[in-house]
Amino acid sequence: MSRQLRWHTLCKHTMLWGYICLAALILAACGSKKYYTPAQVQGTIIFDRSFSAPIATSNRYGAELKDGSLITQDGIIPYNAKIPKKSRFLGESGGYYIFAKGCESVYLIRTSVLDEQAFSNQTCSIKEQNTACAEDELEIPTTMCALSASIKGNLLALIGSDNSMSIIDLNSPKKEQKFSQKGSSVLAVNELIAAPLFLESLVIFPTLDGRLLIVSTKSFTPERNIIISSEKFFNNVIFLYGDETRIFAATPKKLISIVSGQEFSYNESIKDVLFYKGYLYALTLDGMLAQLDHTLRPVNTQKFDYAKLEGIAMANDTLYTFETHGGYVIAVQLSNFAHKIYKTQDTFGKTPPNKLNFYSKGVFYYNKYYYDFERLP
Repeated sequence: MSRQLRWHTLCKHTMLWGYICLAALILAACGSKKYYTPAQVQGTIIFDRSFSAPIATSNRYGAELKDGSLITQDGIIPYNAKIPKKSRFLGESGGYYIFAKGCESVYLIRTSVLDEQAFSNQTCSIKEQNTACAEDELEIPTTMCALSASIKGNLLALIGSDNSMSIIDLNSPKKEQKFSQKGSSVLAVNELIAAPLFLESLVIFPTLDGRLLIVSTKSFTPERNIIISSEKFFNNVIFLYGDETRIFAATPKKLISIVSGQEFSYNESIKDVLFYKGYLYALTLDGMLAQLDHTLRPVNTQKFDYAKLEGIAMANDTLYTFETHGGYVIAVQLSNFAHKIYKTQDTFGKTPPNKLNFYSKGVFYYNKYYYDFERLP
């Protein structure tokens, strides 16, 4: 055999063994991947309630079914012909359901038009008290593809997919834009996109590039720019809550608290956050649930090794979260952080897929099924 032929044969065998070794490494890695395995399962939770159609789209504040019905933080709104077709439901704020119609406009429908109970339990309890609620429907032309929105009185605050922010006066004849600013370009965002937060004389914009832009609603000028984190990808603000004395905000890499001018931080890979009865509850990517005070000091923590946690619901003085790999619900008592584990299944005995479609105050939804934790003893 010639030298050239021997070398060619050796190369072929070397490449073959290289592929075999690579495949073996991949299989070994897959085989060694660990998943959350509870020591004890308390029982089974059956997602035995359903609605008319599966969930088509969702965001942090609401979801839309394939038949056009809506899910809000307060429950389901059956399809109504007034719900605009080919639109995205952004949520409910200031007495209106808010929709984005492509990148051309934002459409507002007063809550009582779709829900007769709205006058008794929503912002527009008396129509004349809120001038913005005086019109049943409004369509506002935009120059952005709106991703999130909030309303207070006659002001509409929007965040666009190009990281632009604007404030629009709903009472002005031509729906005047009172403020507009565009942040740096972003390539990818987390699906939990926070909406602007109105305070007494400020609006706080949770940007797509990891900042809080605070704008005066009197002068419509920026007053402060707070950088939470500076990651290049998936760095949008996923959680925002506050009042006149404190602000809490999080990106997927950091949670911050601003209390009476002082800033505190909690540096973890954040999956989700909820503020409830004076405490913050944070889920992290490595399976930790943390209860934090307003300075972000851990009060209680519970680590679930290898767990992939998603969703936070509160009921019966208990926090419920979903472990997506195994289809478990983890129930944590707020009083002492003791926990119970439940296996989940649908009415056909199948484990739910590895993702919740939407979760609200006390309910988990997936596909066309849901479970209300108020029912769980």
